[in-house]
Amino acid sequence: MFSAKIQLIKMIQSKPNDYDLNLQLGMFCVNEKNYSEAKRIFKKLILINKSRYEGYLNLSNIYNISNKINEAEKILKKFLIKNKYNKEIINGLASLYYNSNNYKKLNFLINQYIDLDKNHILFFLKAILFEVDNKTDLQISFLYKSIDTNNNFWPAYEKLFSILERTNKIDEFEKIINLSKDIFKTNIQFYYYLSLCLFRKGEIKKAFAELEIKKVEKEFIKFNNINYLTNLYDLLSKIHLTLKNFNLSLTYAIKRNSLSINYKNNQSSGKKDLLDIITKYKIYYKSFKKSKKNTLEGLAHNNLVFLVGFPRSGTTLLDTILRSHSKTFVLEEKPYLINIRHKFFKKNTLDKINSINENQIIKLQKEYFSSFDFSEKNLVIDKFPLNLIELGFIKQIFPNSKIILALRHPLDAILSCVLTSFKVNEAMANYENLDTSAFFYNEVFSLFNIYKNSLELNYHTIKYENVVINFDNEMKNLLSFLNLEYEDSLKNYYITAKNRQKINTPSYHQVIQPIYSKSIERYKNFPEIKKIKPLIAKWIDEFNY
Repeated sequence: MFSAKIQLIKMIQSKPNDYDLNLQLGMFCVNEKNYSEAKRIFKKLILINKSRYEGYLNLSNIYNISNKINEAEKILKKFLIKNKYNKEIINGLASLYYNSNNYKKLNFLINQYIDLDKNHILFFLKAILFEVDNKTDLQISFLYKSIDTNNNFWPAYEKLFSILERTNKIDEFEKIINLSKDIFKTNIQFYYYLSLCLFRKGEIKKAFAELEIKKVEKEFIKFNNINYLTNLYDLLSKIHLTLKNFNLSLTYAIKRNSLSINYKNNQSSGKKDLLDIITKYKIYYKSFKKSKKNTLEGLAHNNLVFLVGFPRSGTTLLDTILRSHSKTFVLEEKPYLINIRHKFFKKNTLDKINSINENQIIKLQKEYFSSFDFSEKNLVIDKFPLNLIELGFIKQIFPNSKIILALRHPLDAILSCVLTSFKVNEAMANYENLDTSAFFYNEVFSLFNIYKNSLELNYHTIKYENVVINFDNEMKNLLSFLNLEYEDSLKNYYITAKNRQKINTPSYHQVIQPIYSKSIERYKNFPEIKKIKPLIAKWIDEFNY
């Protein structure tokens, strides 16, 4: 490579204004990460020939690498003034907006050019914008348009495979997998999705065989493909769980968690931040004056319920059941409440939160309810499990609200958190292994006990196991607490789940099934669980398990 570069430089010396030779040299410099020299060469290319796009596009990329987004945008727009319909520059500008999360400009650009020429890149990016807006059907439609325009464009297939699986459209997933087999027979990433499809079809041994035959794990490790390797370990964990290879299932789950957490190493501090918040809450609410009456009780919305619990304790099941009731409005799982707290307060200003006045509370309530559209006639249910940590804030801002506390056997809940592939954030970083998950469980419920003793919480406890075993009785008790009448539609909750476009929870593939009992006392299959039992024995006793 070095000798080729020397030869190229010699050729340029004899032909200093040869566009293509200078372009090659500029790309050599980019590959060597000599960005200052590359920038000089690409500026020279623009002077040599203002009508060719390569100099503009590559110079923009150099600015982008240097995080000079405005300069990167200006150089591309400069070319478009005289070359309005240049496809490469349009796509470059679209990619720039997408990578810098400037969705407003991206949408404007796409709408401006998408009808001029069938452009698979613009179709693809339009699909991404629909994902941001949670418009799944439109997202799928534009992914198909991207594929129809360029049937070799892997990113569109990759996104389509993912969304079809995520929305439980497994027959359609299988159809597009089969149609693209010949196109991507040398693409090792394709075989991950093929195996995932087979797994979702219930063909477990075939799914495992495809991974083994193609040596998928070895290839992902070889190319250091972290995202795919993480997804692969998740799939292998699920496959081995289904095959009742319990130790292997746990091993792969921990490998997945460790890889994901370490890859996003900024989350390690987030994990500590959350534990620090819990500690501060515990100290503060231990000395909280229970006798201190809130004089603002009449201000809060009377039809508001918070569905909380330790993750993997049946909150998604309850969410889907209650969503099937004609008089409820269940929010998508988003941190509405935490976002409000972060907007108006710094993280740990507990005294300020507790001393807010009537006008401030009204403002906070209005801000919260402006985050979503709902009917005043319906009961609003905010399902976000770890709002369990925020009960103090909830009581302050919404004193009339009700709390549904979802419980599951502590060992099953902890195990399930470790086995589940969560998006890594400050909470989920605590589920790396059984020890960290058990420690977090203990911290969370220690805080809950303090809340219970310090605040006048209006809450109803419901156990996952009881819902599974005695559905009608548990639902009638819960609905009585919520002042709702029992409806037969509740039993068919999984139909409601199937009709949803996208379920924002790791349980998306489970809630489309009728109630089953195989997850009760699943921890008994895992010998490793014994080592954490002493850490949470208190909660097993307290919750009567």
